[in-house]
Parts: sequence; structure tokens; C-alpha cells
Amino acid sequence: MKTEECPKFGPLQGVRVVNLTMAIAGPFACGLLADLGADVIGIESPLGRDTSRPTNEALQGWGTQMERRNTRSLCMNVKEGAGRTWFFELLKDADILMDGFRGGQMAKWGMPDEVLWEINPRLTIVHISGFGQTGDPSYVERASFDGIGQAFGCFMEMNGFPDRLPVLAFPQVSDYYAGFMADLGALAGYINAQKTGQGESVDVAQYESMLRCEGFYAVNYLNTGGLPVREGSHSTSSAGYGTYICKDGVPVYVLILGPGVVKKAIPAFGLEYGSDLFPVGTPVVAFGSEAGDVLEAAMEKFFSEHDAEEAERIMLECGVPCSRIYNFAIAEKDPHYIARESFTEWKNSFNDETIRGVNVVPKLAKNPGQIWRGMPLVGADNEDILEELGATPDQIAAMYDEKLLKKEETPFG
Repeated sequence: MKTEECPKFGPLQGVRVVNLTMAIAGPFACGLLADLGADVIGIESPLGRDTSRPTNEALQGWGTQMERRNTRSLCMNVKEGAGRTWFFELLKDADILMDGFRGGQMAKWGMPDEVLWEINPRLTIVHISGFGQTGDPSYVERASFDGIGQAFGCFMEMNGFPDRLPVLAFPQVSDYYAGFMADLGALAGYINAQKTGQGESVDVAQYESMLRCEGFYAVNYLNTGGLPVREGSHSTSSAGYGTYICKDGVPVYVLILGPGVVKKAIPAFGLEYGSDLFPVGTPVVAFGSEAGDVLEAAMEKFFSEHDAEEAERIMLECGVPCSRIYNFAIAEKDPHYIARESFTEWKNSFNDETIRGVNVVPKLAKNPGQIWRGMPLVGADNEDILEELGATPDQIAAMYDEKLLKKEETPFG
């Protein structure tokens, strides 16, 4: 598919993004930009496709099918020969380049930021890696996956129950956090380049993305020495703040926090607001206190006597924040999910079948995003992209012969 054939929509139309990443963090970041109208060209190596792509009928690569929607695919070796030449040609009109290699990998290929800025001075280069591009050299070159980012970034230690080993949080939170940070840096660099004509180098370390989203806990330790305690399914500091099991065995999550909520919640559980245990203006009921024990006992009794839907309705009518703990089967039938079209469907790019998935997020009122194309097959747009850059059919054929280009005929490779 050529550029002129791609629909124009969203606030990022006209922004070209070159994606050198695989798996989750980078494709997720680029997928968000593509959903809002950016022209995203994903480059994969002929020597090894994205491991998150479909493998067979059992491993359909659903995440990749969503993150590579709205994108074009170029399967080309960018490290050498004509592939390197055309890669540099592609960067001349690019606004953002994202790479997801270990720290310093592009420099080892002879492509440090300074070389890329000689080609395009206004290019924003986003490096997504486990440990960053600078720092202790022995760390910079380490490989990383989601679990490593959670472990090294002090996140895993906070998850689970205090009497058991720390738990890996799903789904792949350090990958997704890094993807969000990559987009923030990419757009900041792009905006500044429009003003100054000067590109930017964005260094996203997976573990630092985790740290930045642990603000309270990190700052609390750095200033008081207090380490966080794993709370499991219930707050260890506040009563009425956690998971409760209802009569039908369905769990609900309740959060009683703040004087307004406490005022509404106490009577809902048959207790006296304004009493010695629950004075007027109480902002939080301490877990483990006499009042906390009374409140917890009353809440456990209440939920054990009501089905989850009924308990949720009563809580919400009283103004107490509460939700059943949803799974996708519940969510799919929920009227709010349906009304907002949180789930949607789009057509495959390689056959007449469709795929269901998550709709465009965030929703924009004046320049909404859209889904116009499913995940392309590896190398599906090789000829169109290279011809736009000026490559002749003979040059493209020679690159196939030299195995600098590759094209797959099925989603399974």
C-alpha cells in the first residue's frame, strides 16, 4: 500500500513513524500513534520476524494483530548493503524512529544518533530498552523482558501477599509503561522539532518507566526509609479498602476513602456515623483498629448475604465506590462497554475474515482515530514503500535475490 492510498484521519495525520521494534513495548507505542492517524511503517528483519506474530492456528499472535493494525510492513535488512541505503532514504522524510534493541545496539551498527541526524536533523529518535542507553556498561547491554523490568524496577516486590514470594503482575505492565513513556517522549520531541527544526534523542529504560509510576512509594522510601509492604487483595492501612466475596462467590472491590465516602459507607453497613468509633469527618478508618475491625466484620457480613450484582447496586446507590471484579466475559455483556463500543471488530488485511479487539483509545471528539487496516503480513508493503523512495523493480528484485528483503504469504510465516 502506498502513502496516497492510506486514509487521512486523526490529529497525527502526516506524521511518519518508522518502527524497528518487536514484541510489546515498541509495537504498542507505535500502534497508539497509528490509531490516531500516524503513518507507521514497521520494519522487520528477513532473518527473524517479530516473535509475537502469529505462529500457527493455536498461537494466533492476537496482541500483534492489534498493535500492528493500521500499519504498513517492510521486511528489510537495514544493517547492510542496499537495505541500509534505502533505510536511510526512508528516514529522510520520517518524523519519529523507534528502536527496541539493547542499549547501544544501533551505534554498533554504525547508526548512532549523530549519523541519523546527518540524514534528517529533525528526526526524533526513541530508544526503548531494558536499562537505557547510558549508565553502567554492564547493565546497558543486558537483555530485558517484562518480568525483568518489573523485578529490577522495584515493582514486582510490591505485588502479591506479604507471606509469599513477590508476584509478576499481568499483563506485561513494564512493557506497556515503557510504551507510554516512549510515546510521551516521541511526541514531545516531534513538537519541539516543528518549532526548532532540531531532532531529539529519547532514552526510555523499561525499569525507569516502572519507577516513575511508583511515585508515592519511591518518594516515601527515599525520605523516610519505609519500604512498601505487599498488600495482597486488601489494604494493610485502610479498612473497607479491598476485595470482598459475595454470596454467589463473585468478588467485588470496594474503596472507602475520604470523609465524604466514609460518611456514606458507615450507615450502609448498619453502623452509626458520628459515633465514638466513627466520628463526623473521619477521612479513613484504620485497618486493625477497633473501628476497622468493626467495619470489616460488618462488610464481610453484608457481602456474604448479597449476590455481587445486588451488592454492587446497593453500594453505588449509597455513593460508595464499588465494582465487581470483571473478566472479559462479563465485560463483553456490560451495557457501558457496549454503549462506548470498547470492543470492536475490523477486517484482516490479508483475507476477508475479521478480528475482534479493543477499540481506539483515547477517544477524541473532533479528530477521532479509526481502524482502517488489520495487521499486514510480513513484507506486505515492500514494493510500494521502496518504489515511493525511488527504487526500481530491478533494484527491488536484486534485494530479494540478496535476501535483503522478504515477504510472507500467510500470517504464520
